[in-house]
Amino acid sequence: MKKSAVVILVLLIAVGSSHGFDGQRKGFVLGGGLGFSPATHYEADVSVLSFGVGTVEETKVGLALNIVIGGAFDEKNVLVYEANVVGAQADFGDQSIGQGFSGATWYHYFGPVGRSVFTAVGLGFYTFKFEDFDSNDPGGGLLLGGGYEFAKHWQIGVYATFGSSSLSDDEFVDADFDHANISIMISGIAY
Repeated sequence: MKKSAVVILVLLIAVGSSHGFDGQRKGFVLGGGLGFSPATHYEADVSVLSFGVGTVEETKVGLALNIVIGGAFDEKNVLVYEANVVGAQADFGDQSIGQGFSGATWYHYFGPVGRSVFTAVGLGFYTFKFEDFDSNDPGGGLLLGGGYEFAKHWQIGVYATFGSSSLSDDEFVDADFDHANISIMISGIAY
């Protein structure tokens, strides 16, 4: 996760200095952000050999990361592919976990470039992975967010993501997961 953050920052610096971007929030958009999640939550109804066993539930603090790539139609509307994920340390099995949203997100800016409130709405998939186990099958995901662009190319945002995933390919264990994250991030966006 730390290596990914360094790579993203290097890419943002390199892309920000390229001549392909005019700073007008139109055309190609590329960016990413880092922050924290005060609440990353998962809950699962688990059954073993088709017998109900119970519910596993945890809410943890984690490291948040997002990546966006897409385009801006005008200075107010941006449509991107967004990965908005959180990593945390779970008590269950003492494993690190990763979970988050991946899909299409629409950003709407209400003011001029460099000083604007924004909203974000996304629809896509939700993924979940325990450190030592195979990834769950992704389910539907939703992203809601908002924040403030405090300088050209820099913004702070609060994001809430919701979704589901399932573990159904194991012949002994079935589990249906519900997920939710709250993330606070500072992002750099090149446009």
